[in-house]
Amino acid sequence: MLRNKSFLLLILIVCFSFVSEVFSQTTTLDLSERYLEKAEEAFEDGQITEAFKNITMAMKVTKTSEYDVVPANVLVLARTIYRQKLKQLQKSYNAAEFIELKTNLETYSEVGETAEIKKLVRQIENSVVEEEKASDKRDQQEFYNKLQESNNAVRESTEATSTAVTQMVEENRKQAERAEARDVKNDKKFTMIFIVIIGIALIILIVVMLIIVVVRAAARHSQLQQQQYAEAFKLLAQNQSQTNQLMIGGIAGLYGDDGLKLAGSSTWSQSALPEPEETPEEKEELRELAVKCEDLGAKIDQVTGRKNNSKNVSELVYKLALRLGVRQHEAMVYFCASMVYDAGFLGIDEELLKEENLTDEQRKELNKHTALSEEHLQFIPKRYWSVFDDAARFHHENMDGSGMPDGLKGDDIPKVARIIRVADSFNALSSRRTYRGGIDKESAVAKLEEQPNIYDQDVINALKDII
Repeated sequence: MLRNKSFLLLILIVCFSFVSEVFSQTTTLDLSERYLEKAEEAFEDGQITEAFKNITMAMKVTKTSEYDVVPANVLVLARTIYRQKLKQLQKSYNAAEFIELKTNLETYSEVGETAEIKKLVRQIENSVVEEEKASDKRDQQEFYNKLQESNNAVRESTEATSTAVTQMVEENRKQAERAEARDVKNDKKFTMIFIVIIGIALIILIVVMLIIVVVRAAARHSQLQQQQYAEAFKLLAQNQSQTNQLMIGGIAGLYGDDGLKLAGSSTWSQSALPEPEETPEEKEELRELAVKCEDLGAKIDQVTGRKNNSKNVSELVYKLALRLGVRQHEAMVYFCASMVYDAGFLGIDEELLKEENLTDEQRKELNKHTALSEEHLQFIPKRYWSVFDDAARFHHENMDGSGMPDGLKGDDIPKVARIIRVADSFNALSSRRTYRGGIDKESAVAKLEEQPNIYDQDVINALKDII
């Protein structure tokens, strides 16, 4: 009987630990999302300082989770906000804010991986050093000016005193000559005058010595101050050493023997990826892949004239994947692929992309972009290729098989392509274009929901939960 009670108590303790862990992870994710949304709103309103504070809190919350990793969607926005904050500090330097920003870059080193952020930090540091040198030069010049004024004053005082002494000596000489004709009593008067002269000379000597001491003390103080500045800059340089912490180093098990297997499953929460132990080289490879995808996504947005499309779609895909039960590892891969799913547009004539009223022939030419992405994605490692290929080729497939290029239907459409189909259409409906204004989010979701023949309704339901 006692054994049964002990066993039951052990089961209760294990269940309680599991529930607590799940609740903690959910709370951390929700808190990170709130800070991320606040940062996005502040950034869009031009409140760079407020956006900087909120995105830093978002990174802090995620870094203290059990994964100890900043999600890529948070990282992308953090880099954008940190770049703008550095440009703001270039125009209006604030030492406290700059030190705080640099401390954050050391803590979240993945934010400062981009060349632009490193360049801005170096420029600000160089400008601070130049300003300190100029300030030191001004201080030295001011000191030398004061020293010159002091020397002039001493010289004038000495000359005045010398003149006075000369006059007094001359007067004493005359008195002495007159005293020779007087009696012995006048000798005492001469002695007293001589003592006064000696006293004045001693006073002048003491004043000169004090001035010399003050000048030397000031020179030593200036030298000490320069040494302190040098030590301060040396310490600052030491604190600028960067760590090699990986942006997505916590992600493990992203591939199997034949590469990533993420397509064609109707069970969203199914674990499609085995989890072998990753080497440091493989983690670095995936980190570099995410950076390259971010750069390529910006080029695609520039060519297509869709501002922030890569950022907005990839963040929404990441959130939808998590909501649908996709493991975080897979969601991160979806995030990278959804930044470059339209890479084929880089192979289309730019003049055609600018056309507003397309002919049937031009529309067919434009639709070829789904088959032109391969040459622009050569940097993708082989074990990740299937996910990126699915995203680029099949993001225009429809649930009823009426899409392109292969007319895939239902669960035959890769999961990543189904999510991108919804995220891309939602972003297009809710974003402002040069030729039309965007609609509110609820109306955009309603339009998508009215077309079950095109969009996966499971993805639509997830979208309704997160907007």
